[in-house]
Amino acid sequence: MSGTLIRVVQLSDLHFSTAPGGYGLRDTAETFAAIAADVLLDPPDLVVVTGDIANEGRPDEYELAGAALEALDLPVYCLPGNHDFTDALHAHLPRPGIVVQRSMRIGEWLFLFGDSNDGGVVFDPDRGWSDHPDRMHLAEGGIHGHELAWLRRQLDLGAAAHAMLWLHHPPAAPGMFTQPDFDAQVATLSDAATPVRAIAAGHVHAGIEGSIADTPVYFCPSTGVCIDFDESQLMPPGYRRYAFHDDGSIEAGVVWLEGDRWDG
Repeated sequence: MSGTLIRVVQLSDLHFSTAPGGYGLRDTAETFAAIAADVLLDPPDLVVVTGDIANEGRPDEYELAGAALEALDLPVYCLPGNHDFTDALHAHLPRPGIVVQRSMRIGEWLFLFGDSNDGGVVFDPDRGWSDHPDRMHLAEGGIHGHELAWLRRQLDLGAAAHAMLWLHHPPAAPGMFTQPDFDAQVATLSDAATPVRAIAAGHVHAGIEGSIADTPVYFCPSTGVCIDFDESQLMPPGYRRYAFHDDGSIEAGVVWLEGDRWDG
């Protein structure tokens, strides 16, 4: 491995909630604070948040999430998950240091922030694309035609030596999360001019790995509630760290919070 090193932390499935009792079995504001403290022990160059930032896509949830992300004092790039609603996200989350954007060039790398929420969006000839009211349940993983064409165009421009595709839903997902059509869509990008070296996603709240068309797929744990599907048990909150080298190689690993408070 050689050359410039780009260090990235991936956070996913934050599920910030202002509802009584919060989300799931843990207070996600509390777990995020613990994750943030761990991340800042060795600050990366940037942070990528792969969706489900808010639990119900409400403005007050994005205000809470925005304040927590802003406190990292790091460049943060966000993309939406099936729990996120576009209008509220774009109105309340972006602020200095926190952006919601489609692509970024850094060194030899092109980072593409894709939308895998097909099924959760609808097209109106007069208004264009908008969220389906039941987006949370209908967006099960897929890339609609316009999005797939956009990704392909970016890769075919060949502006960088390597590409990293960031999504919310992961292709090559296990069991109940498997979406064969989604896997086939992603596979069509495998012969683009700029090679996709890996895919990173969230959604399944697990720190596992897979592959599609010989491309590694990294699943990121949730900063709140995580699951060990093999053992059917709760896992501590977690996140991923990456190191991107200009020769196209990637180092990737999961970090789990340690301590008795996160057991069970």
